[in-house]
Amino acid sequence: MCGIIGGNSFSSTKRVVKGLHSMMHRGTDGNVILKFDSGNHLSHNRLSIQDLSEKANQPMVSDCGNYYLAFNGELWKSTFKKFNKKLRKKYNFKTEKSDSELLLYFLVENIDNLAESLNKIEGMFCFSFYDFKNDTTYLGRDFIGRLPLYYCYQDGKFAYSSEVKGLTIGIDKSYYKIDVKSKRFKSSEFKDREVIHAVLPGTVLKFSPDKFITDNHSMTSTRWFDFKPKFDEKKMTYYPRTKEEFEKYDLEDKGLEYYTKGFRDRLEKAVDEETISDVPICTILSGGIDSTIITYLLSKQYPNMEAFVVNVNPTRKSKLKDDLYYARVAAKEFGIKLHEVNVDREDIERVLEESIWASETHKWTQISPAVAQLFLSWEVRDKGYKVVFGGEGADEIFASYGDVKRFCWHEPIWWHQKRVNLLNNLHKSNLVRTNKAMMYGGKVELRTPFLNKELIDFGLHIPTKYRDEKEGKGSIMKYVLRKAFEGDISDELLWRPKKTFQVGCHTDYLKKEQDNLDNLFEKLFVNRKLKDNYLYRNFGHIKTRIKEIENTKK
Repeated sequence: MCGIIGGNSFSSTKRVVKGLHSMMHRGTDGNVILKFDSGNHLSHNRLSIQDLSEKANQPMVSDCGNYYLAFNGELWKSTFKKFNKKLRKKYNFKTEKSDSELLLYFLVENIDNLAESLNKIEGMFCFSFYDFKNDTTYLGRDFIGRLPLYYCYQDGKFAYSSEVKGLTIGIDKSYYKIDVKSKRFKSSEFKDREVIHAVLPGTVLKFSPDKFITDNHSMTSTRWFDFKPKFDEKKMTYYPRTKEEFEKYDLEDKGLEYYTKGFRDRLEKAVDEETISDVPICTILSGGIDSTIITYLLSKQYPNMEAFVVNVNPTRKSKLKDDLYYARVAAKEFGIKLHEVNVDREDIERVLEESIWASETHKWTQISPAVAQLFLSWEVRDKGYKVVFGGEGADEIFASYGDVKRFCWHEPIWWHQKRVNLLNNLHKSNLVRTNKAMMYGGKVELRTPFLNKELIDFGLHIPTKYRDEKEGKGSIMKYVLRKAFEGDISDELLWRPKKTFQVGCHTDYLKKEQDNLDNLFEKLFVNRKLKDNYLYRNFGHIKTRIKEIENTKK
C-alpha cells in the first residue's frame, strides 16, 4: 500500500512536498517527487510489500523514458501468471518480481485501449500513468474501489491524491472551502459545485492538453466496470409481494449444494490469490463469521498464522457473549496465536481527533470502527507485520445488514437490487475508512478476499430463497456462506447471530457524540496550523527526493 499525489495545479513544488508529507503514513520506504518541465508533478510514498529492492521504488519509468507510473496496491497471482512472461519478452524489465513494473508495461502495451484492458487484470489498485511526450495523465481505480483516490479539476487544471488531505494541504486554500453543513469540500467560487471528487471504481480518467486553450487540460471519463442486478424485472407480469410468488420469477435455482460449493471454491481461490507477498501476513479475527472464515482458510495454509482482535472497554462486564469471546474460541479451534488489543474509553477519547484526521469523515458509524482499527493497526505493525487480512465485503454480497432485513425481506425483489447498490457504494464508506485508518495507524495494508470479482459475480447469482434459512430459532443471514463451511468450523462460531462492528467491540456509544465529531471535523480540515502539527509530528525527519525531468524529444 502506498500514497500518490500529482497534477499540474500546484503553485510550487513545496506544496507537492506538503501534500506528500501529509500522507507519509502510507509509506516511508521510498519518497520521490518528479517535476516535469510541462508543469506536471508525479509523486509517491512507498510501502514495500512485493520486491523489496530499491529498483522497485516509484514512480517508475519505462525503458523508452516516456511513460511514468505511480501505483498504489497489489496485483494478484493470476495476473502475474497471465502477463509476466509475455511482457518480459517484449520489454526490458529492471526488477525481478515487481507488480508495479508489470502494471507499467501492461499500461504501455494497452495505452490505446486502457479502460477495457483493466478488466483483464486482478488486484486492488489505483494509479497515475503519465505519457510525458503527449503531456497526458491517466488515473485509474480497480473495479470496486478498494483503495482511495481523489481528484479536483477546475479551469483546465487538475490535481489528484490518495487522500483528501493531500489536496487540501497541497492546493491553494482559496481554491476550495468546506461546506459546514454537508462537510463536503466545495469550490470557493461556486458554492453549489464540489471541487474534490473520488475517482469512481472501474473508471479511467484522462487529462489531456486542451486543443483550444493553451496550458489547459480537458478531462474525459471512461467507466469499464459497474455492478448490475442479475435479476431482470422485465420478466415479471405482475409485482410479487411474497417469497413464494417471487420464486416464479427469481434467478435460476441450481440447488443449495451448487451455491455452497461454488461460493466456497471461489473464496478459497480468492484467499490464495491474495497471499502474494514478500513480507509476513496476519489476520484480523473480530469474532464475526466473515473474519472467522478468512482466518480459518489462512490457518490451513499457514499453521503459524497470528490473529488480532480489538477489545474496547475490557473491564466491562456483560452476560452476553461478545466478539472477544468468539475470537478466543476461533483461535483455540484453529490452533493459532491471538493478540488481544485492549482499549478503554480514555484511550478512545485521546485519539478521537486523530481518528477523524485519519479517516477524513465525521460520521459516528465510520469513526467508531476507525478508532478501533487505529489501535489494531498499531499493534499489528508493532508485531512486525505490514499485511493483514480482513472479512470486509461479505455483508454487501449477501446484503446482511439489519436495516436491509427489516425493510427488504418482505419484498424479495429488493434483495437483488440492494446488494448491487451496497457493492456500488462500498467505496464511499467501509473500504475507504478501513484503508485510511489501517494505513494511518501502522502503515498496514488490508486485504479483503471477499471482494474478489469472480466471487462477487457468483454471489449475485444466488437466488432469493437462499438468502436466509431457519436454523434453530429465527432466520440467519449469509446462510450460503455459513452452510459452505459446515463441518469444518464449529456450530458455535458458524451460526452465531450477526452484530455490527460498533456493537461487537463496544464503540457504539460514540453515536451520542455526533455533534462533537462534527466540530472536530470542521476544526481539523479548516485549521492549517493544526494540520501541520499532524503532518510533521512523526515524519518531519524523513527526506523526500525531488527530481526534475525535461522533455528532450520536443
